[in-house]
Amino acid sequence: MKTTGDIAADPFFRKLAWKGIAMMLVSVSVVMLLGYYLREPVTTAAVQVVDILGPLGIFAGVLASDAFGFPVPPTTYLFAAVAADAPVVLVLVVTAVASIIGGSIAYLIGPFIGRLPVLRTILERHRPRGEIIFKRWGIWTIGIAAVTPLPFALFCWLAGIYRMPFIRFFSATLVRAPRIAAYYAFFALGWAGAAAI
Repeated sequence: MKTTGDIAADPFFRKLAWKGIAMMLVSVSVVMLLGYYLREPVTTAAVQVVDILGPLGIFAGVLASDAFGFPVPPTTYLFAAVAADAPVVLVLVVTAVASIIGGSIAYLIGPFIGRLPVLRTILERHRPRGEIIFKRWGIWTIGIAAVTPLPFALFCWLAGIYRMPFIRFFSATLVRAPRIAAYYAFFALGWAGAAAI
């Protein structure tokens, strides 16, 4: 059985970790630039998005992203919430719960994904790499996909296809919540930092 020490020592995981850190730094830099140069229009747009969607709309958007791989990532909603100064706890709970449920839906529909021509192409393109990662890391694969730039929905589909035990799968998806909180905190830091400059 793999341990966290085994994962941390693995070159593939270290590469993913560095890529995740780089993406987070780029995201914070973009947030700071937007907050410094385009604060008013971004705030106005974010308030409109958050008001129009509301908690239920944000929930649906995050759920769609993490269940079906829709192109608007959960971090987009987090940034909008930061810029709109939406209630922190509500946003974090709604986003985390939607993401975890979305991953579970992705797991359940995974075995049917291969039958859809559009998604079959995407799945087959990533499947060889996914098989290697699942064979190498087992259940840790989902935890790694939940916190790194790996496409979360895709790896949840693969977990369903490979018939990973659901309880173990679900337990691994719970690390999505701290990732969401970390992104929210970094976005808030970048947004506040832009205002302080």
